[in-house]
Amino acid sequence: MFSMQEAAVTVALMFAITALGYAVGAVKIKGVSLGSSAIFLVALVFGHFGVTFPAAMQTAGMVLFIASVGISAGPTFAGNLRRHGAAYVLLCLLTALTGAALCVAMIRLAGIETPIAMGLMTGAYTTSPGFASAKEAFAGNADAVAKVAAGYGIMYPLGTLGKVLFVQLVPKLLKTDMARERELLRQTETAADRRKKLGTVRLEPMGFFTLALAIACGMLLGGVTVPLPGIGSFSLGNSGGPLLVGLLLGHLGRVGPLDLRVDPKVVGPVKELGLILFFTGAGTEGGSRLAEIVERYGASLIFCGLLLTFIPMAMGFFLSQRLFRLSALNGLAAMTGGMTSTPALAAMIQTSGTTAVASTYATTYPIALINMVLVMQLLARV
Repeated sequence: MFSMQEAAVTVALMFAITALGYAVGAVKIKGVSLGSSAIFLVALVFGHFGVTFPAAMQTAGMVLFIASVGISAGPTFAGNLRRHGAAYVLLCLLTALTGAALCVAMIRLAGIETPIAMGLMTGAYTTSPGFASAKEAFAGNADAVAKVAAGYGIMYPLGTLGKVLFVQLVPKLLKTDMARERELLRQTETAADRRKKLGTVRLEPMGFFTLALAIACGMLLGGVTVPLPGIGSFSLGNSGGPLLVGLLLGHLGRVGPLDLRVDPKVVGPVKELGLILFFTGAGTEGGSRLAEIVERYGASLIFCGLLLTFIPMAMGFFLSQRLFRLSALNGLAAMTGGMTSTPALAAMIQTSGTTAVASTYATTYPIALINMVLVMQLLARV
């Protein structure tokens, strides 16, 4: 005789999806792999066959991931903004607005439903917090939320692959001098600020207190609604709030005698755990409507998604070179952050031969996430 409680079945399915996702993500095709992103793809299949998970699991995963991003980017965020802040902010803003304009055109001209178009955009940009914000914008409408997830699921792997190929091919096409680029990047890289005095009181050694504080305060901040005349209202939601508070705590490092630093060895695993929870829940949710939407729209969705992937990134990189005069690697790193693509960053590190590109990515990434949260809130009203 064999029996399992419902809670045990839920946990077993979640980790089965995770294990299969990592196995699929480890497969490399010409040096390119999906990594942990494949968990979402496997979850789509399970969702198609009726597997579901509690909504709270998705939310918990998302806030763990986004608060960790904010905390890890906090120490270098202010320094990098002082050096290239205007360029980074404008690049991220223009990239988000270009995608939003394309998204509106698809809704108006191609007749694609707004939730599906928003899902395509977040998938093309590979932005998990943007995806979470899009879902949150339709909270209370299960059909619309499922359509957002399905659009995201259709485009996420293609968006990831497109950006990975972009950052690998552009330096080759431009015949970039990598040695010179690495030196330029090293000269402009801003290290974390050295604080003269650190906090003397540490509530626990790993920094989980700071992480919990960032999430709790961030959720409260995300619940604040600001009226926008003529549009409706805006809130940072469960994605933008923890991100901003995480950035602030990561930047400060201490409040009075209280030490708020988080052990760097903790941040990576917490991010990964957050993605596991978020991808398994969001993937199964999207899988419930995936086949129906693909059957209805066919290849037109793929074409629209590819436009959303390549046009904003190509335009942003062009402007980084011609208008803002950034080095090639700095410009590409800014675009990987501006389109929130961690796999593209990994490809850049491998292609460039330096981890210095991660500093630019860490600075532009939170700017892009804030932009995407705003854009998703506004697009939901189209």
